[in-house]
Amino acid sequence: MAAHPSHVSALPHVEFMQNERLFDLSRFGIPSHIHVCVTGTGSVILDVKRDKYLGLGREATELLASTVQGWPHPNWPKSARRDAHESARATRDLCELLVADGILEVIPETKKEREVAALRDLRREWISIGDEIEVTGRVTLTHVANFLSAYVWARYSLAWRPFSVVVEAVTASKLDRVRDLDRCHIRRVSAMVDIFRRLRPFAFAAEGHCLLHALTLVRFLSKYQLHPEWVVGVTTQPWGAHSWVQWDNFLLDTNPEKVCGYTPIMMV
Repeated sequence: MAAHPSHVSALPHVEFMQNERLFDLSRFGIPSHIHVCVTGTGSVILDVKRDKYLGLGREATELLASTVQGWPHPNWPKSARRDAHESARATRDLCELLVADGILEVIPETKKEREVAALRDLRREWISIGDEIEVTGRVTLTHVANFLSAYVWARYSLAWRPFSVVVEAVTASKLDRVRDLDRCHIRRVSAMVDIFRRLRPFAFAAEGHCLLHALTLVRFLSKYQLHPEWVVGVTTQPWGAHSWVQWDNFLLDTNPEKVCGYTPIMMV
């Protein structure tokens, strides 16, 4: 993935503290600027405020999944547990470290925990709009103007705006406007993707510019009251990040081979 986020790092190993601190483990939550996914090697954290990824190992992932509301559960066999007291202390130490780093938040008794929607599993049947479904659209001057506007917005946003602001802008554009694809005309969506595919080569190459490509496509479609999902996914063996656009089980201007090796970490 191109410009954002720019840094990947691992969180430090947690040492067990001897002093007992009073934290209710059930009251830790995930802030809105943090996005999490679990891969085969542990957890990957996307901090959109700081434009960077962080990593946690399997042991820390298991502790957080059993404690923090909304933390994804791993699909590997659980490791051997410590005794209950030691496990509780390790979990508390880890949560306090993550709170200090801004990755978790302590939720007051008077505040409701933030609902964290589960991300969709990519292991499903996908249909590629642009490859498997092709509908030829008629390009007009309005389409050209809207494409250029979307491209300039995406290019400027990635170059000069904090990544968190970009995420907020895409989120705001979809509020109360999301339409179920079943009620849309698939042919209309396909025609708009075709128009986008024909205009895009005049501005930039898709290869190596997945984030620019996804944001430009999302912005372009929003001008026609079409609001698909903007997705960021990661892989850890080897490390990589990718961005694409989907709508239900339809992939827009990409194909399953290009995305199924990634685990979604953010979906807007």
